[in-house]
Amino acid sequence: MKTLENGLHTELLPTGLSIVARHVPNRVVTIDVWINTGSAREDDSTNGISHFLEHMLFKGSRRYGVGELDRAIMDLGGVWNAGTSMDFTHYYVTVGAPFFHQALDVIADMIQHPTLDPVEFEKERSVILEEYLRKQDDPWGWLYDEIYGYAYLSGPYRRTVLGTYESISQLTHDVLVDYYRRTYIAENTNIVVVGDIDPPEVIAAVAQAFSELPAGSSGWPFPHAEISYNSGFRAIVPRDVHKVYLALAYPAPGLDDVDNLVAMDLVSTILGSGRSSRLNQRLHETLKIVDEIGASFHSHRFPSLFSVSACLTPKTLEAAIEESHKCVCSIVGEAPSQAELDKARRILRNTIYFTMETTSGQSDLIGYFLTLMRKPDFYRQYLDLVAEIPVEKVVACAEKYLVSFNPVVIAEVPQNETENASGVAL
Repeated sequence: MKTLENGLHTELLPTGLSIVARHVPNRVVTIDVWINTGSAREDDSTNGISHFLEHMLFKGSRRYGVGELDRAIMDLGGVWNAGTSMDFTHYYVTVGAPFFHQALDVIADMIQHPTLDPVEFEKERSVILEEYLRKQDDPWGWLYDEIYGYAYLSGPYRRTVLGTYESISQLTHDVLVDYYRRTYIAENTNIVVVGDIDPPEVIAAVAQAFSELPAGSSGWPFPHAEISYNSGFRAIVPRDVHKVYLALAYPAPGLDDVDNLVAMDLVSTILGSGRSSRLNQRLHETLKIVDEIGASFHSHRFPSLFSVSACLTPKTLEAAIEESHKCVCSIVGEAPSQAELDKARRILRNTIYFTMETTSGQSDLIGYFLTLMRKPDFYRQYLDLVAEIPVEKVVACAEKYLVSFNPVVIAEVPQNETENASGVAL
């Protein structure tokens, strides 16, 4: 077992399973199981399978029937959930510290021995299709998925986490079971435990509880596709909305480019975080051409996306597109002031601090960086980089990824308003 400076105890088992434990004296404990698979491992025919499988694991296991997994955690007074992304899937439970072993028994049986019952599979298909349709009715949810589909010409992030209606409808039970057997293996799994526990004892307990997780390498590799970006494409999409929902998408660094990762977080914060951000001040407060606007850096394992998103009326769409891009480029033409840089650093630093206030927040940060970067304590390095990175690197990052690129523009507009915006009406 290895102990890091920040109190993290880590263990890599011979099977490939990674375990991290951290003592926090607050009377609760979070167990967070991370599987290194998500929609980035899927192809068009299996799109949505990672999310579908996440649902199915809650439908019963070898020792817990349908509904009994939830009941077992509720009886402990615990809370649990799961999430699927493009890069990972994780399952997490928080209980009072005295109930650690009972919660570990539940989640270990669920992960290692799900029943994946074919009858429940068909029932859950209907649930997921309803989830898909609800997202189609959500203007921001729909736009988020479309950003990826249009911004990437190729690569693992063109497909959505939920999948398409067709891929969800056509997925077979046999393929789901095969996917589970080939991806839910020890080498693909990281388990993080944070709370009022003894780390060495917990690591031993987790190793024993997950001893039946198969060893070996993943037999479900990433689809082979070099990442490339679209440039200058514009899509104006008539939809059943009352306002315009706009997004401009740009390339961005992946998690392996640490300096530019931090620089892009600062760029995103300066441009689009809060009322005093450049985008809000220029387009909302001064020009009054948007109702709301912000910027996001969607960081992933591989080369990622930066986006500007806004809500506005159809008559100001063209001005909003032009002014948004000008404002993005202003990071180079008008380098961030010391006040802007200091504020952005405070926001990013406090985001980490606030997350670290809870055991579930800590397990989320640790598990994320462990799964995607193999660095469970990267958040400490991140804080140092945020404090130290010079403004020149922030400007250079914006110039490399944003200013030199013609953004992809996606706008969903009211169905009778396409004449107010030029572009490809879809």
